[in-house]
Amino acid sequence: MRFLEEHKELGTLILRTFLGVAFVVAALDKILGLSMATGMFQSIFGATAGAPLLYLAIAIELAGGLMLLFSWHTREASLVLGLFMIVALVSTFKLGATTNFIGTLRELLVMNTGGSNTAVNLTYLAALLSLAFNECKQCS
Repeated sequence: MRFLEEHKELGTLILRTFLGVAFVVAALDKILGLSMATGMFQSIFGATAGAPLLYLAIAIELAGGLMLLFSWHTREASLVLGLFMIVALVSTFKLGATTNFIGTLRELLVMNTGGSNTAVNLTYLAALLSLAFNECKQCS
């Protein structure tokens, strides 16, 4: 426990590293599977808005992930990526897809039986908010 108390900054480093890599990989995945990603975005946002929103998502994920990895404006990057995760949650979660309240909570917090990444998106949002609220001096 003493080690943990003496090295509190490692918690932020772990979050920044994991999230930074995750967002860079998500952007690269969209780039490498551009036609599939375009189809997915068009099915969610419509044929007209899908492609432009895909390119915006790639830019946000790539820039935000790199900012987290290099500890550059971490708070701002966390807030922008957090807003991005809220958009992802709202656009992919299908309220009422389960038959009861516990099923809805399961979809949000535990597992994704409906095919979207709701639980993952919510977890990333929580981690990003944690970074945004952190008072880490080396994170700015």
